[in-house]
Amino acid sequence: MTASSIIRPIAAALALAAAVGCSREGGEAAPAVPPSSPASYMKDEAFRKKLDAQVEKRGELAAARNAVAARMAEMVEAKKKELGTDDEAKLKAALEKDPEWNELYRRCEDANAAIGENRRKTMATVRERLTGNGERGTGNGER
Repeated sequence: MTASSIIRPIAAALALAAAVGCSREGGEAAPAVPPSSPASYMKDEAFRKKLDAQVEKRGELAAARNAVAARMAEMVEAKKKELGTDDEAKLKAALEKDPEWNELYRRCEDANAAIGENRRKTMATVRERLTGNGERGTGNGER
């Protein structure tokens, strides 16, 4: 059996299927998107606006955290030059003595916590929409 003897019947079947076409019998319409479908939720303007607001807020929080992290990186580089070493233990000990570093470190931790809280709120919003009550569910509208 050669490859061409296998391919010819398959090609003929595909040509026949393309010529006949695929259609629903009786001309019935495709079923509507069920209300528990995530696609139908995204058609809800209020739901989308709430999600968009939460995502935008998380972006603002991340931008603020990134500014703090950039300043912290500058301080690390400056301290490395000052100490003349890359020894992590010495670098950490020197930075912990700096009040500005401690303040930046606290602000970075607070920003990370705020970002995490925002993410939890966003997930709760979606979960509430999917389950109808905010509990963890199967994602298909069941409770």
